[in-house]
Amino acid sequence: MRIQLLVLMLGLLAFGCNKTPWTSVKPVPVDPSKSNPEKDLADLNDAVRGYGMTKFKKPDTLEDLVKAGLIERLPVAPVGKKYILDDKKNSALLVDQ
Repeated sequence: MRIQLLVLMLGLLAFGCNKTPWTSVKPVPVDPSKSNPEKDLADLNDAVRGYGMTKFKKPDTLEDLVKAGLIERLPVAPVGKKYILDDKKNSALLVDQ
């Protein structure tokens, strides 16, 4: 029974999401003039999903995504904003500082 449940869970993880796979996450630019907050946020959220799929847990911080190799570095937020990890939704958000 446990093996069947494990196979089912792995199948759901592998095929249950039609969104961009975490392996397609591109490195986030460092230069703020080349920064695109919408794309950066999408890349961060892809990395958050990828972290969950590979580590089977939620990241504690956005820095965990870098440590896991899912993104090269954290993106530079626009002036007056910052990226945070929303634990309830298991996603990254761009909020006012």
